[in-house]
Amino acid sequence: MSDRICLYLVLPNYLAQWYAHECREIEFRDECIVPSGDYKPLDPVTIPRGSQESRILQMFLKKKPAQFVKEPEDANIALVIPYFHDKDPQYYNYLGKHGREKLTDAIRNRFQVNLWEELHTFKNALSRQDNTIFAYMEAHGIECNETNWNAIAKIYQRQRMAYYKQKSRKKPSKNSSTKW
Repeated sequence: MSDRICLYLVLPNYLAQWYAHECREIEFRDECIVPSGDYKPLDPVTIPRGSQESRILQMFLKKKPAQFVKEPEDANIALVIPYFHDKDPQYYNYLGKHGREKLTDAIRNRFQVNLWEELHTFKNALSRQDNTIFAYMEAHGIECNETNWNAIAKIYQRQRMAYYKQKSRKKPSKNSSTKW
């Protein structure tokens, strides 16, 4: 385990916990049992092969510059840098500022898609939002606390508002016009 080289990121706690849980689920999908326990910050997380995050690393990893900036001290997730045939993590283990932003955006977008797909269903529209969000958090390895709940609720609220705004802007088609 100590020979694995990691990239350290600063993400919101809910996002770091969610991503670590999702990666663990993918890593152990063929096993009968997924190891128990909550994600502890800076436990190495293996990025799924072929994922958008993996492609970003393959594209933007480079050798450390001479004036190497230390890893962020407030990092809360450690991503194991995968081996690529053209980029050995022993040498290619640096991701610049914009590469980190791209990687963070990819993780955030993946979270938002997952959140929308799971919470915006007919069944969930009829249930209480607080219970639904807590159930989502529990199912995805996110610590159930007020800070995480408020962040996720706000993201979901923005998604719903954008969805309904876009839906209301759609013009009715000519075939569906009603005559009184």
